[in-house]
This record gives sequence, C-alpha cells and structure tokens, in this order.
Amino acid sequence: MIVYTSNLGKHGMRISVVGGGGRVGLPLSLVLASAGHQVVIIDSNESRVNLINNRTMPFAEEHSNEIIQSLPIDQLVASTENLSIEKSDVCILIIGTPVLDDGTPSVDTLFELVKTIIPYLNETKLLLLRSTVYPGVTQKLKSLLSEAKLEIEVAYCPERIAEGRAIYELKSLPQIIGADSDSAYIKAKEIFNDITPKIIRTTIKEAELCKLFANAYRYINFAIANEFFEICQENDLNWDNVWFALKEDYPRAQGLPTPGFAAGPCLVKDTQQLDYFFKNKFELGKSALRINEHLPDYVVNILRSKFDLKQKKVGILGMTFKGDVDDFRSSLSFRLKHLLEKEVLEIYCSDAILQKDYFVSLEFLLENSDIIIISTPHKSYGNILTKKPLIDLWRVSKNNSLI
Repeated sequence: MIVYTSNLGKHGMRISVVGGGGRVGLPLSLVLASAGHQVVIIDSNESRVNLINNRTMPFAEEHSNEIIQSLPIDQLVASTENLSIEKSDVCILIIGTPVLDDGTPSVDTLFELVKTIIPYLNETKLLLLRSTVYPGVTQKLKSLLSEAKLEIEVAYCPERIAEGRAIYELKSLPQIIGADSDSAYIKAKEIFNDITPKIIRTTIKEAELCKLFANAYRYINFAIANEFFEICQENDLNWDNVWFALKEDYPRAQGLPTPGFAAGPCLVKDTQQLDYFFKNKFELGKSALRINEHLPDYVVNILRSKFDLKQKKVGILGMTFKGDVDDFRSSLSFRLKHLLEKEVLEIYCSDAILQKDYFVSLEFLLENSDIIIISTPHKSYGNILTKKPLIDLWRVSKNNSLI
C-alpha cells in the first residue's frame, strides 16, 4: 500500500499542468499535490474539470481515489481558463500529439497551444514538456518562447507510465530529465526530487528519443510474439507447447509476451513518429505495425476457414485496448468488430470495465453467441466457463481455445 501525505508549505511551488485532466496529466498532478506543491490543472474538458473539483476521478486509476479525495482545494484545483497559469513557477505541458493518416506527426496543436498561453507565462521560470514528440520539437518550442521575448528555461521530461499503474510508477520509476542547461536541469529536478527514487539527466533530444525508443521497443516485442504465433498456426504446431518449451526456466526468453492485440494511444503513434524521425527507414517499426495492426484480420481468416460465419453469432469480450483499464482509444477490438460485421449473422460486444449503449452483458453474450472471442485480457474473464467455440489468444481463461 502506498501512503501519500500532504506537506503543503514545505515546498510551495506553484505548478500549472496544461492538459492535466487526462490519463497522463491527472496522475502526475495528484502526485505533485501530494508532495506539497500547489497544483492547478488546466483542461479544455469542462466535465472533467468539474469532476476533479468535486474530487471524483474521471477514469479508473489505482490509488487515485484516496489521493484526490484527501487534497484540499488550495492544493489542487482544476480550471478551463488559461488565465489560471498566471503566477505559476512551473508550467507543465501534456498535450496529445497526433499522427496523421499518412504517418506524419502533427505538432501544430502543441505550437498553437503554446502561442495561446504565452501571455500568461511572464512569471514562469520553467516550461516542462511531457508530451511525446520526435527529436527537435522541444527545441522549436524553445525558439517560439525566445521569439516572444520570454526568458524561460525549458526541459523535456518524458512520462513512461502504464495506464492503471501510473500513481505507483510515478513513485517507483526513474525520471529522465532532458535539459540543455544546468539551470533548467536544477529547476526540473526540484519538481521530481520528492517523487521519484532516481533521476537521469540527458540532453533534450536524447530524452525525446528515449521515449520513442521505449514505446517502439515494447511494440516490436508484441509483434515478435504475434508473428511467432502465426508461424505456429501456418505449420499446424501448438504454440502453447512452443511457448512453454521456449520460456520454461530459460532466462533469455522470459521477455517474450503472449500473442494478442497490441494497440493503444501510444505504441502505434510513437512507432510512427520514430519512423518519421528516421526518414521512413525504421524497417522493424514498419514490420511491427503491419503485423500487429492486421492480427484481427488474421483471426477473422481463421474463423472463416473453420465456420460458415454467415450463420454464426459472434461475441467479442473486451473492447478496451488493454486489460483492466477503461481506455478504448486505438483498441483493435473495434477493428475486429468492424471486420466481423461484414461476415457474421450478428455480433455482440461486451466489456468488464467500459460501457457503451450497444454493449451487452457478459451473461447475454455467453448465452447467445455461437463463437466467443476474448480480445482484451481483463482478469475477470479468467472465471468464464463455456463449452462454445472460443478464441483466447491471451490465455486469460481456463477454456480450450480454438487457436
């Protein structure tokens, strides 16, 4: 159990977190406020702002409810107004950086936002960028501030947290501080000193690249597992036996994950950003994108070879992008749903955590589906028992899987 204590006044730094109501910004804001800093969250989502001010979490995150409910209003407050940035010692930017359909990263939103907040940064000593960007973007942001005649230090401090475990990992993982000047490093270090057990200094560009490498490495690992799985399938070999024989008491294979749908809001996007930075020469990344993004197609092809799908009702269990989180962004479960809608008599969707109007209950899906696919490994699905044909790549349940 992690215990957080309030010591407001010990540090008293005034920190504004722009984009602080989301899944990256809010856990950081909670931990900073718990460490004794005065934190104001600026977020364009009014509903989210109201929930935070009413001390209600807008999404599921371990340990977050007890923290947010313990913080007084003068220690953590949320607002939709950029004016709230005024008088901040530190301004942290956590803004989504999308990738366009052609794979080109778009930082226009980030730069436009910075232009809108420049009038409120006169007293700010450090601008800290936490959004994922390709190398060189933070330097352009520094130039933008310089053109506005603002003498503000800039640092790039990437987040490397996993959704659902953000609070714990903010307190346990090393924090990389990308700073090109000693003064920027010292100011950024003051923020994280009471949070993380270890701080690692790099240049700004090195830190930007570290974040892209981290997510691309993880994404490639999933692709390795998924292609190994396809090799087994194409040669009528039992991949469960192969995985067991390969990994059992063999340390050099312990990092091989289970095959499954690998997606989410970061892994795909950051692999694409790295390919863009490397002038479209990131061959491993492009292969990983092809393998992972088309795994739903591969599953549908297997089903098509085994069943007359036009006569079948298929149920998809799990619509979020990973197990035991309520985030559905970039989830491949929806790609699977889209593909099956063209093939089957009827399709049902259900999720243990996420709810949408057209989702059905677990009980309804199990009773009415002819074929069941566990696409997201929510732990609760380990209790499912069924004699119906089932695909469970993650092996989260105890049922026999078709593949």
